[in-house]
Amino acid sequence: MNKPFDYPEIYYNEVILYLETKWERRLSDHERHVLIEGYRFGRMIEAETEINNTNCY
Repeated sequence: MNKPFDYPEIYYNEVILYLETKWERRLSDHERHVLIEGYRFGRMIEAETEINNTNCY
């Protein structure tokens, strides 16, 4: 995979709500953007790892 997938907004909202609750404040637009890009990248790496693990058998 070369490019992360776009996910439904509800997935991003869940992660944003988690951090806003943990930090007890609203995230800035920049923080939200970085969080979403990080989420997309993390999911891409997770998917690649899963694909590689299934190809080993």
